[in-house]
Amino acid sequence: MRNKYYHSINNPITFSTDEVLVRNYRKFNLTYEELINNSQNTRLARRNKKNGTNIIPRRQNAWILYLRDKSQVVEVYEAAARLAAERHMEKYGLDYKYLPRRTRNKKPKISKTSRIPITPPTTP
Repeated sequence: MRNKYYHSINNPITFSTDEVLVRNYRKFNLTYEELINNSQNTRLARRNKKNGTNIIPRRQNAWILYLRDKSQVVEVYEAAARLAAERHMEKYGLDYKYLPRRTRNKKPKISKTSRIPITPPTTP
């Protein structure tokens, strides 16, 4: 099915070339099918499953697809942070506690509201 949007003057790309372009792009973290199909983990999908309803989800725009694909990258960095925490505990022990040191004799900042405005002298 080809939509008029893909054959418009502003966007002359046809659906078949879009599909070829997306299928051949190898830098996605999700597979093509996972990315294009609606997620089963959204609030709406869970509510539909719980209530037995069939509310149709909104179309996914480019930003939503990008975020869904990059969320796999976030999981990788969260796993790396957990590994770093484990290694830190092995190296320094369980009793480590972050204690930032406060600097003393620091001059207090003068806020803009506490300054006394200088008024120009008035002439009689």
